[in-house]
Amino acid sequence: ASCGGAVPGVSAISAVDAALGEPWSVQGPNAPEPLFLCGDSHCLPAAWRVVTLKGKPRLVHPLLVTGCKIWHLRPQSSFYPKVQFQNVLAHVPDGSQIVVLLGEIDCREGLLMAVQKCKYPSLQEAIAAVVELYVSVLIDLIKHRKFKIYVHPIPPVLNETRSLVKAFMQLLKRKVPAAASSSEELHKSGGGHLHYLDFFECLLSPDGAALAPGLALDGTHLSPAYLSHFASAFQ
Repeated sequence: ASCGGAVPGVSAISAVDAALGEPWSVQGPNAPEPLFLCGDSHCLPAAWRVVTLKGKPRLVHPLLVTGCKIWHLRPQSSFYPKVQFQNVLAHVPDGSQIVVLLGEIDCREGLLMAVQKCKYPSLQEAIAAVVELYVSVLIDLIKHRKFKIYVHPIPPVLNETRSLVKAFMQLLKRKVPAAASSSEELHKSGGGHLHYLDFFECLLSPDGAALAPGLALDGTHLSPAYLSHFASAFQ
């Protein structure tokens, strides 16, 4: 190998490092109050960064559940991502604010496969079933743990699944507020609540056909630059 040429692996790491921007914030005794972000690998671009929410700095504390689909969280499942989901949340104090970011893997793998295997007669019915499951899981967490849960939109990064993600988000955007206003469990939770973070359209190009400029990272995940939209959704 020539010493004068670029090393592919180093070049790739350098490119990702440049896209990440400012160094990650370090935890310490003077660190801001944590804002928990629970999800699959899409929670990592925001990990250990400080965001300003309603004028107050918050440190994004990731709760990583690698490879987790919403479908893994159904009551009859015993697959390991469900156990990991339960384990990471077990260490979070009751009543905490938690952002939940799930669904991208369902859109990339699970939904189409379920229709192909004739588990659902249409893609629309498969989406409806997973959205219903997602909302029920979140309501159950609020009921038992009094969490204040914020639903993060699915990152529409992949060209191949963007149309499916958009269809999923269209339904989720309706179902989360509807559940928040009508669920008896939420009304009895004594401080817990469910909220949809409405910034999905900010992640798309003006015509909705592509990822918004400046938000690409590695072809799969969002750049941390998206956190400005994330923070604005809390206002």
